[in-house]
Amino acid sequence: MRILFLQDHLRLGGTEKQTTALAKIGKEIGHQTGLVVFRPGGVLQLQAAKLDFFKELQPFNSRIDEWAPGLKAHIRKFQPDAVVFMGKVAHIHLRKIRRSFPEITTIATYRSGKKPVRYYVRALQNAHGIITNSRNSCDHLSTVLAPYDIPITTIHNGCLVEPNSQALEATNTKRLKLLCVAMFRPQKNQKELLEILAKLPKNLDWECTFSGKGKTLSSCKQLTGQLNLEDRVRFTWNPDPYELYARHNVAVLTSDKEGLPNCLIEAQCSGLPIIAYLVNGVKECFEEGVSGFGIPFGNQAAFSDALALLGNDRKRRIQMAASAKEFGEAHFDFRKQSETFFQDVEFFHAGNRLA
Repeated sequence: MRILFLQDHLRLGGTEKQTTALAKIGKEIGHQTGLVVFRPGGVLQLQAAKLDFFKELQPFNSRIDEWAPGLKAHIRKFQPDAVVFMGKVAHIHLRKIRRSFPEITTIATYRSGKKPVRYYVRALQNAHGIITNSRNSCDHLSTVLAPYDIPITTIHNGCLVEPNSQALEATNTKRLKLLCVAMFRPQKNQKELLEILAKLPKNLDWECTFSGKGKTLSSCKQLTGQLNLEDRVRFTWNPDPYELYARHNVAVLTSDKEGLPNCLIEAQCSGLPIIAYLVNGVKECFEEGVSGFGIPFGNQAAFSDALALLGNDRKRRIQMAASAKEFGEAHFDFRKQSETFFQDVEFFHAGNRLA
């Protein structure tokens, strides 16, 4: 099949990573794949530029996510059998593309814990099929879109982290080395994690690294100082954070909204147990009590207790690390997940041709 992916911009996010990786591996699986992005540039541009068909539509980075000049012309040039819309903004153009190219199968994706805005809902209602990345999202859409009889499938993200032999060294250390990989946005809720860390027992040996950037970074750094955590908390940024997993032994996340967070999938595949608030699809990232602990949202005391448990019981932490790696390999193998993704694209396309 000829499959074209659409994405507004190649910022460094979980969806954008999956988009570029899927477009690349699609060729290896036997498809002709392409990628069209609206805004030029972005951290992942160099990776995307290696694809056989890669186009940036805006003549300069207007910072207007929705503007897609010449989109129809590039669709005609590539002549896809199916167009896969990745990220919320790309879906603005789904109905227009379906009207202009009725022979093309339009496939929506839903990969967010946020309630879809109106234009996103309309796109989902008009798609030939929808691929979600969590069962939680699938169940939600199945209820919302029940009158429209649109096929909806779930495929968990594949993990893009390469195994690192150094991970065992961090696992065996006595100190609790926490890692939070997330962009600094309000929904990621890092301030609450800092508040939890400030209340940990004084005799607990721990440190925490926050990896990310964004508009709430400055206020989080300020709060770190107010809570007297400068000696235990550090902030860093690396567009390729995978080596961080090797230097830490527990992954933490206090987001108030999530789809299926890549950082938790990457943590499991790297052998890091998880402690995270149970929102949206988070519970699908690990096995409760075996490779991680899910905490009811807002229960800071329970979160603190879980941290103390793994900080004081190194044997339990090592056992959970081994289970995390097993769970990650069993559920998030990128090749297997990608093959399933393209099988679903073929399924939706076959249904469109029969309609």
